[in-house]
Amino acid sequence: MKDREILEAVFVTSLLHGRTDATRLRKEVGLSQAEMRRRLRRLRERGYVEGRGSRLFLKPKGRRAFRVVFIGGTFEVIHPGHIYTIEQAKKLGERRKVLSAIRYVDVAMLGSESNIYDTLEKVSPDIVALGYDQYHREEEIAREAERRGIRLSVVRLRSPNPALKTSKILAQL
Repeated sequence: MKDREILEAVFVTSLLHGRTDATRLRKEVGLSQAEMRRRLRRLRERGYVEGRGSRLFLKPKGRRAFRVVFIGGTFEVIHPGHIYTIEQAKKLGERRKVLSAIRYVDVAMLGSESNIYDTLEKVSPDIVALGYDQYHREEEIAREAERRGIRLSVVRLRSPNPALKTSKILAQL
């Protein structure tokens, strides 16, 4: 296991659980207690993570060691078009398996229903990947992210089959 994968696991477990510690992290990445202690000591010495009490935190240098891609959607009916979009978004970031249902997904979380930017601020991604038919405007997202102090790029993904849409599937049910 590479150090980058441990840093990614710190990020993911913190996002999912609001915090992380060596025990939770060790279970996530599958390292022995001794090996986890050794690796975390090295990451601390190199300035990638810090510990406060039992909690672990990524330092800015640790967060810059990997790329986070953010994709949003309602996904009422998961169809091949969604899988393709998620796969393409995943290619923009780093590979790390957390959820096995869709192998391209690292973290699935409920976003804010009132303001998409609250979730964006919580995740603080490097890239926002928009589906080909999402109504959000790239410029608007980039502008609001910058206003909130988030440095990111926005990418519009293409579809191999633009006719495949959730609304059409739901209309046929």
